[in-house]
Amino acid sequence: MPAEPFNRRVEVLVAVVDSPDETALATQLLEGRGWSVRPWTPDTDAGGNREGDDEASAIGSGRLGLLVEVRLYGARFGAVQAALSEIENLARRHQAGMWVVDAVLIEHDLAHDYRTVFHAHRRLPERPHPMARVLAWRTMLGIVTTVRIVKHPGRPGTEALAERLERRTLTRRPYDPEALRLRIPLGMEGRDPESPPPEPVVSTWRLALPLLTGLGVAVACGFAAAVADGLLMLLPLLLACSLVWPVGREITSRREARPLPFQLVWGAAAVGMMTALGALLALTAPGPPAQAALVFAYGALGGTLLALVLYGLGYALVHSWFSRNANWAVPALVPALALSLPWFGGLLHTTYLRSGFGVPSDALQVSVYWSYAASLKPVGLALGLAVVVLAFAGWMRHYHQWVHARGMVRIGVPLMSLFVVVISLAAGLAGADGAAARARATAASGQNPAAYYGVQGRLVCVEPREKRIAVFNGPLATTRPLLTFGASGDRVWLWDPRRGQSLSVRLEDVVVSQARAGTCS
Repeated sequence: MPAEPFNRRVEVLVAVVDSPDETALATQLLEGRGWSVRPWTPDTDAGGNREGDDEASAIGSGRLGLLVEVRLYGARFGAVQAALSEIENLARRHQAGMWVVDAVLIEHDLAHDYRTVFHAHRRLPERPHPMARVLAWRTMLGIVTTVRIVKHPGRPGTEALAERLERRTLTRRPYDPEALRLRIPLGMEGRDPESPPPEPVVSTWRLALPLLTGLGVAVACGFAAAVADGLLMLLPLLLACSLVWPVGREITSRREARPLPFQLVWGAAAVGMMTALGALLALTAPGPPAQAALVFAYGALGGTLLALVLYGLGYALVHSWFSRNANWAVPALVPALALSLPWFGGLLHTTYLRSGFGVPSDALQVSVYWSYAASLKPVGLALGLAVVVLAFAGWMRHYHQWVHARGMVRIGVPLMSLFVVVISLAAGLAGADGAAARARATAASGQNPAAYYGVQGRLVCVEPREKRIAVFNGPLATTRPLLTFGASGDRVWLWDPRRGQSLSVRLEDVVVSQARAGTCS
């Protein structure tokens, strides 16, 4: 099985009982998790003398040190605690004599590149040529074939680097300065070692959240200015003007500080566009402004929650059992859903007919497409709530909180998902029962009830062909309308709104006609 991908590394110093068996057991357990293990030796001072006494007291007498590189997937937050808990739980489960002494997060500054990039391309011919000017412009723009790329820290000189390449002191590859020319593309200069260090890179969330908040407030200001009367419209416009500098600073100050006019121009453009968008939304939205503002707020909240759920779902499924077995798990779910959806739709139709009107489910033939349609809402709600639970678990996993409650997660997440699925399906059955209750009340008032996913009830007048006919659960009322959902074979099932009971007669024994004005003459 390939190793699990990771994006966090924690170096842990582990103290192990000074015994060959315990050391071998600890090494086997740690390497079995895909972590690298190497012996730890005390540091030495400048004279080469080992500071053994102090270092030995750090791990305890009678113990050896192992350096373990724990590899994790997730956020920086909680990574060190997760690595420590992983090793301690591993030692507790297997009764291994090892203890954590030190744990530190390994990080390198990969966001800042201090190197100068040199591109080597072939020199142009020295003799005059009609296309020499075009070729010179092509070289200046970099539209040439690059045959070598060298990246060197700091800002070394081009001649000095070419000399090193010619002497093959940098690499052993040959370099001909007569045929090749080094140049630095635009913007590829490295940082001067004597210059002050750059500011630490801020995460995308910390940059995007204030910016999105400012732009959202600008939209609200434009909306308020469009619906305000008189001088009150100046208040939201002044608030929008106060957002110009903060928004402009967030847009432009990504890598280095920009001049104030530059920030104001970008801020005015962004805030002005979003304010105009808010005003346009208020002027073109149907209905009163309060309703449009409420719809906009609900839309923004729904979009935010959807993004959180999608990110959490990705954190829960990526690099998991599901992602490793998706090639057969996803195709296996398709026929399961294809079979369960019509079954549950038939169960809803059965609940509607039998519980609501006492009519057998096989007395009415409903298309399988209506069975799918009836089950989509409750099954979709059940899957949606299960996805929310899974997304919450994904956020816990991303921030390494599963390690502290591994048993609860393994048991609680499936149970919670099963709970919300059962509750949603039960709500679907309760919805079918409620639809039947509304249909009974509508029929009792003398009107045809609304259709329920292909099941359409109609008030009809029934007249027997003879004086005495066979009636199941009679008597048969002939002076008032009865509710029917259609004939099934040679029989028709009816429901008496006054008695609240169902009855059935043979279709050849009665004459069924549509009730007019809610009465039967």
